[in-house]
Amino acid sequence: MANINELLTCWGFGKQADIATANLVATMWRMGNLNSKPWSLNPVTEDNATETGKGHEFPTALYKSHYAPPGHEISKYLSAEVAAWAFSFALGNVVKSGSSPNFIYTILPILGATNTTGLELPYLSYVQQIRPGGSAVLNQMMVGCAVKTLKLSVTGSPGRASAMLSVGLITSGKYTEPSGITMPAETAVHEIQAGSMTLTINGIDYVTAKNFLSLEWDWDNNFRSGFYPGSGSQDGFQIQGRFEIGDRSHGFKYVARYDASSTELTKLRALTTGTAVLVLTNDANNMLTITEQQLGFQVVELDNTNGIVTVAVTATPQYHATNGLVTVVAKAAFDGICQ
Repeated sequence: MANINELLTCWGFGKQADIATANLVATMWRMGNLNSKPWSLNPVTEDNATETGKGHEFPTALYKSHYAPPGHEISKYLSAEVAAWAFSFALGNVVKSGSSPNFIYTILPILGATNTTGLELPYLSYVQQIRPGGSAVLNQMMVGCAVKTLKLSVTGSPGRASAMLSVGLITSGKYTEPSGITMPAETAVHEIQAGSMTLTINGIDYVTAKNFLSLEWDWDNNFRSGFYPGSGSQDGFQIQGRFEIGDRSHGFKYVARYDASSTELTKLRALTTGTAVLVLTNDANNMLTITEQQLGFQVVELDNTNGIVTVAVTATPQYHATNGLVTVVAKAAFDGICQ
């Protein structure tokens, strides 16, 4: 019997060469996860219940079908390193510049026409272990993982939970057990709390006005199924051989105090668009900047928060003809992320 607090996790900060080639430990970091649920392999079987010739409608045999691991979430307090990693693997187009201790990762969503791997994003490996060794309770490496969803949440609560990242992974079904990985030392990170934030949306500086309450930024790659003839198999179960982006979805919501100078309703009525720039900072070498290149308001709803009149805005990120959809710049004192 094992305590879940014994669960160790590490995953690739560098990208795999392809979906089937696992990360080496040199390109992996060890970190904790606020989500304590282990990742399940989930082999799927089928039966012969619908086949005739048995004299009855009941199944008499099981057959191997495929691996269908459920999605898995990495939940972390925001840090410069995890932000650079999460946005790089979620959006896919990463250019690294700078030098130690100020590595700069400029990140854009991939476009299939120019992306070197077409509609595929970078892949990584994920390791989970409990008491690794000769009698390990758990020692598995998921190979060919991709980031499906990403959510950044910023709230008015103090402390580490004021800025959170939730990263949704999926995996091909290919795995190695035992993993063959000796866990590296835990990676140190530069955490970023919401108190450092600056935010301008459509010309309004919400922080200087002291009106901002909360924000959610989300992304979903809506992957197509990766099963196809020849996609591969393990243990006689079919696995997926690719994850291609579908019609991606991107959301931007926030809540602010509403007063006589508030312009959200006016801008919605006028269909006004503009940029949104969110900056979260640990120090000059460790920070995150998200620029929505063209943002309009879809829903503006009045409410109250703790007795104060507020406005909840559902914004619509739009594709700008020159600048694209969204630009993320993550500065981190850590080299090799998604390289």
